[in-house]
Amino acid sequence: MKSKLRPIRLAGTLVTYGPKKNARKFGTFILLALPAMLLLSTALRAQNNPPDWSVGDVFAGTGNGNYQIWHSANPSARNPSYAILQTINDGTANGGSTNGGATAGCAFDLAYRFFGTNSTNGFVDRYAIDNGDNNHSIAQQLASHSGATQTQSVVFDGGKNLFIGYTGGAAGGFGTIERWVKDTNSASTTFGQYTFVSAFSVPVDNTGPGWIDLAADGHTIFYTSQGRKIYQFDSSQPVSANNPVVWADLSTLGGNFAGTLFAIKILGPNYDGSNGVLVADQSNVKLINAASGVITSAQIFKFKQNSNLQALTLDAFNPTTTLWAGDASTNNLFHFNFSTGKTIVTLNTGAGTTLGGVCADGSFSGAELAKNLVSTQTFSLTPATNTVSFTSSFTGAVFTATLPGLANNVTETLRDSVVDSSFALSDSTVFSFNLGNPAFGTSTVPGNLACDQTLTTAAGFSNSCEVFELEANPNSGFSGTSVVINGPGNVPDSLQNPRLIRNLGEDITDDIDLSGTKSPGKCVYTVNQQTSNPNDEICDGTFSSPASGTSFNKNQTASIPFKFNVSPTGQCPSGKSPTNLQPLLMIVQIQPSVTGGPTPAPVDIPVIVAGNSGGPPTFVLSGNTWQLQVKTTDMPAGFTYVATMVDLSANIPAISVTFTLN
Repeated sequence: MKSKLRPIRLAGTLVTYGPKKNARKFGTFILLALPAMLLLSTALRAQNNPPDWSVGDVFAGTGNGNYQIWHSANPSARNPSYAILQTINDGTANGGSTNGGATAGCAFDLAYRFFGTNSTNGFVDRYAIDNGDNNHSIAQQLASHSGATQTQSVVFDGGKNLFIGYTGGAAGGFGTIERWVKDTNSASTTFGQYTFVSAFSVPVDNTGPGWIDLAADGHTIFYTSQGRKIYQFDSSQPVSANNPVVWADLSTLGGNFAGTLFAIKILGPNYDGSNGVLVADQSNVKLINAASGVITSAQIFKFKQNSNLQALTLDAFNPTTTLWAGDASTNNLFHFNFSTGKTIVTLNTGAGTTLGGVCADGSFSGAELAKNLVSTQTFSLTPATNTVSFTSSFTGAVFTATLPGLANNVTETLRDSVVDSSFALSDSTVFSFNLGNPAFGTSTVPGNLACDQTLTTAAGFSNSCEVFELEANPNSGFSGTSVVINGPGNVPDSLQNPRLIRNLGEDITDDIDLSGTKSPGKCVYTVNQQTSNPNDEICDGTFSSPASGTSFNKNQTASIPFKFNVSPTGQCPSGKSPTNLQPLLMIVQIQPSVTGGPTPAPVDIPVIVAGNSGGPPTFVLSGNTWQLQVKTTDMPAGFTYVATMVDLSANIPAISVTFTLN
């Protein structure tokens, strides 16, 4: 989610998740060992990151495989301003196996991953939030398994399941809804991916049940099929004469109620139909209440000179009062308060587009909201106070964020969620960044890293993980974001090789105890675990040089020797070291405490190799010792530093050591 070009220094992201033992790094990040904290950092190239997505951003399916993303810097204003942040494409219009295709309904899971549909080609596309490229590339593509066609909408149950509604493939008065489940079996070849489970053949009007929404119980589906009926279907029960049922038949109303039903949204706060449903009905949007199949009330919301309203979603900030609706002919997109009947803003997706669907980042289904434990807090930062600290009411974890180089006032919003562990599983490919030497670039490593459940389990949340989502507004005026997550001291941490994952696809670890640095903008942070090869071990589990707490005297030619030994497990200290390791050194500077405020997160320091300042700071095997000589040129005296070795080959866990410069 961002844009970049040449290497730049970004502020660190520091995460502390209990007293960490081993943490390692992949590709280009570092881990440090600090009591009860994890340090993670990333120095990315200025043009390597796609634009950031924020909660409240509006995603509009505009055809040809595209989604437009509209962002507002002032979404809560009386007259908010919106502009297109970017347009993303599923690849079908740019060299894919098919060309373009209509894009329709979309949705977000509880880890803020975006799922779009390609109706023409029958896909549901999961886009990476941020994986080191400019395109938010496709992380997984779900193709119809039932023979149904024309994917229209997708919805999540807040657990491992998602449901897909298909407009095409209807035969003999029946159409198809598919259920997929995320595979959490680490031994499976589809680990971390959604796999097809079952298809439901349900009664319909004119087309398949293309537009679906899911109630708070996670299994009751409301759907339309381009007719006059709203159906209710219990997916936990077999299809029968009494399942589905007609929840409301608008043809009984006549007059102003003629039309064709498209997108549907169940209203809260109950999200079970008792508060009504909103439905796009071509010439208007209707709010329908019904009981036992009988309509008890109906409201009509008209939008002048718009008679093909098909797209509909609830607002991320005010889902019980505000909606987004889109017209497939005029391409107008309306932000509308249905409690007051007032249009907040009108957008247009432009000539050559076909507005086929809409969703909002952070606008979840009733099923997701029922299972999502979330706490939101907003902080005001200034150049003088650029650090905030937040204590999780769920686990006691302390999340600290620093905006280095802050030159203007900024509002930081932190959303802390406890979700099903499957949502915090990293993407199947993870990008790593070399903080030790930014010019060294990036690498990709195998992902699907399981999230750390140490704190959630201790707090009574079984099979759950904690997800932190951080946004800055305005998203400018600072050099990056440094984050630290500290676990409560009364919870022993058993995580052996922790990783700080940003946006589920970037390993930004720069310290075993978890800290990291990243460019400005929204970040989704999870603490995950990387495995290592049990056949090898680091002798004594740490550096042989320097000893922890060593003080060095800095002068013009000063350098520090870093050394460690590796042997086959059980053969230390004399066993022969494997030669296929790629040990990378990373260093962060611990920041001094601020009077009356939280301690800032660490910042990463360029590692200058003695005798070869232009090469990557990777250790060299000499005899049976891995060693690297580092200059102190870019390390000011008077500070404490943490140096971390991360094996880019993922064979040995990370180790770290603290030292000071006088």
